[in-house]
Amino acid sequence: MALRSRRPLVSVIVGVFLGFTAASWLVVPRVVEISVKNRRSSVCTYYSSGRAQAKVSDTAHSTSSTIGRHEHLQPLFSSQEGSDEGEEHLYRTGNSDGTGPVPPASFLYVGVMTAQKYLASRAVAAYRTWTPNIPGRVEFFSSEGSEKVPLPIPMPVIPLTGVDDSYPPQKKSFMMLKYMHDHYLDKYEWFMRADDDVYIRGEKLELFLRSLNSSKPLYLGQTGLGTTEELGKLALEPGENFCMGGPGMIFSREVLRRMVPHIGSCLREMYTTHEDVEIGRCVRRFGGTQCVWSYEVMLVNILLWHLG
Repeated sequence: MALRSRRPLVSVIVGVFLGFTAASWLVVPRVVEISVKNRRSSVCTYYSSGRAQAKVSDTAHSTSSTIGRHEHLQPLFSSQEGSDEGEEHLYRTGNSDGTGPVPPASFLYVGVMTAQKYLASRAVAAYRTWTPNIPGRVEFFSSEGSEKVPLPIPMPVIPLTGVDDSYPPQKKSFMMLKYMHDHYLDKYEWFMRADDDVYIRGEKLELFLRSLNSSKPLYLGQTGLGTTEELGKLALEPGENFCMGGPGMIFSREVLRRMVPHIGSCLREMYTTHEDVEIGRCVRRFGGTQCVWSYEVMLVNILLWHLG
């Protein structure tokens, strides 16, 4: 009797075992086949992307080598108002305003303020070191007649009519901004006023600026309030500031568009001898903004090294 009662249970166990065994024969080969296909697909993707990256790397290396061989023969950026298709193809990042990729040659314009006595020294040193890393155009601004100064290499020097090398350089700085506005407003996203004794890390600065929207009124730099002795003497109201000139000032296209048409008024109504204070006042009055207080903009100090 006990033997008969166990037979159905044994039959069920044997049936379940045989069922799982048969199912494993059918399912496992299919899983293995899918796994192999996925591995093959991953390998193909890896090697195809590797070849593409290698091609871009080789192209960039070749371009860099070419610039290195010829930078002493002709001015850098002298014919870069329009980027060729090769450069645009290699450049794939865009602005945060969703307008798509901006080629390197039309992203940032840097105006370097210098003087005739520094053209052959500081200006040449800057031109040979950090200017090749700027994603755009760099030009050096000096006083009227600076085109006659002999230089060891060809350089893009802009002599400002009616401007001398007197210090502080209020008029020179304002006239440089006017030149940027009149000649390049629609060609560049960002504009920078720099001294000839500053070192700019172009790649890092570009990465930072591409996280911002140049169609908004932005005025970037190291925020200043004046020294302790100058408090109350700079005609600054509580909460007002300016971007200090030493590390450099960066303007979005929108700030220049708003401010520069009123430069005449700013030059006639200056309250101090400090060029950076007066530019900040002009930006605040006509540009509708002032030097940002944001902690993130302190990164600019890392990107711009003032050597003076």
